Amino acid sequence: MRLLEIKDLHKSYGDTVVIDGLNLTINKGELRCLLGPNGAGKTTTMDLISGRQRKSAGVVMFNGEDISSLSEHQIVRRGIGRKFQVPAVFKDLTVRDNLETSFGTRKDPFQNMTSFQRSNGLKRFDDVIGIIGLGDRMNTVAGVLSHGETQWLEIGMVLMQSPDLLLMDEPTAGMTEKETMKTSKIFNALKGDHTLIVVEHDMSFVREIADVITVMHQGKWLAEGGIEDIEKNPVVREVYLGAEGIH
Repeated sequence: MRLLEIKDLHKSYGDTVVIDGLNLTINKGELRCLLGPNGAGKTTTMDLISGRQRKSAGVVMFNGEDISSLSEHQIVRRGIGRKFQVPAVFKDLTVRDNLETSFGTRKDPFQNMTSFQRSNGLKRFDDVIGIIGLGDRMNTVAGVLSHGETQWLEIGMVLMQSPDLLLMDEPTAGMTEKETMKTSKIFNALKGDHTLIVVEHDMSFVREIADVITVMHQGKWLAEGGIEDIEKNPVVREVYLGAEGIH
């Protein structure tokens, strides 16, 4: 079942073309990795899906609705959550408080906390804590968490919104090998119940999590398939991966 469909998407800044006729279909429950060299248009694609930037032309369909003209907050309310490369947590609040303020999709975090206390927030909290594995850090101030723990907390904050689609921009950047492996377990646990689009450069991580890989180049769709298909694709090797393939 199609959840997200991008049709002939374009984005330009003056004469500079960043996204050039991109077409992409994401099925419900799928984990899709976007690969490509710097400047390929991966993060811009995430921006256009989430409403952070406006398209120049084309359509972004989500759950059968054209969302490409909606505001960023309206798109969040439709069920799309996003984690950026640099974590955005409330450093002076505890892990518990960060998660409570993220419950729901209101702009005001304190309204979300009130909603958490009045509804089924506690069950959602327990589910999310189980997924991100920070049960022993609930009363810890976020500012003293390790880099990996901070990344997991922000993933949890996005999950508190119960999104249908999660956009993850380089979630393992700066992580240790051990933290990266834990993150792969988190993502694999999310597949099926959630749909994920992940921009990532760490190929060992991509191997662990990806159902399908889409390779972009100069704002265009270049290739698509499983990890073995991408590794063997001569066009991908030529323009992005080099003669020795994926590492």
